[in-house]
Amino acid sequence: MAAEGDIDVFVRETFFPGRKAGVLVEIGAAGPDYLSIGQSFRDLGWRVIAIEPNPEFCAAHLRRGHEVLQYACGERDEDDVPFTVIDSCGAEYMGGAVSFESFSSLGIRDSFANLRAKANYETLERTIQVKVRRLDTILSEHAPDIQRIDMLAVDVEGWEMEVMKGFSIKRFDPRVVILENLFADQRYTAYMQDAGYKLAAAFPPNEIYVPLKP
Repeated sequence: MAAEGDIDVFVRETFFPGRKAGVLVEIGAAGPDYLSIGQSFRDLGWRVIAIEPNPEFCAAHLRRGHEVLQYACGERDEDDVPFTVIDSCGAEYMGGAVSFESFSSLGIRDSFANLRAKANYETLERTIQVKVRRLDTILSEHAPDIQRIDMLAVDVEGWEMEVMKGFSIKRFDPRVVILENLFADQRYTAYMQDAGYKLAAAFPPNEIYVPLKP
């Protein structure tokens, strides 16, 4: 199954036509199949590093032999941080059944809490303890061989800016950055512009950024 809005297909054909190898880091990777950006790139032979705090999703990746790291990403390094897991109990979305993909995060922010309250399906909530790491820390400890990231995808239910603040974007120089921006928050575009990136396309709820200077 393709990612939301076939954004993986668009990015692959637009920015990496014919590329059979590359490095994709997927933050908030969720499961290995349903709505996965990484799946089609793995199929092409790319190295995909999945970063995901939910142990059930991590186990699913490991069963497939995927490279997966069990962390939440943020702007600090800290252990035993509460992480809210929301189970959507198999609600239907884009031809699949939603489990923990929606709302699960380090803390449910107001806009997401309001959206959850309006959902016409049951949700269950529990809290687990997770390790939070800056993306810089994760890459230094687990992938020190990576000098450049071709593509970075971040989907963390409203915590995308915290992830970006823990990442040295100029050092790793990604060619494409995908950020979920469910509520079209203009701060995302402003932050990325300050970092030297422009909005190239939007596939709501995701936005695609590329360097201002190729």
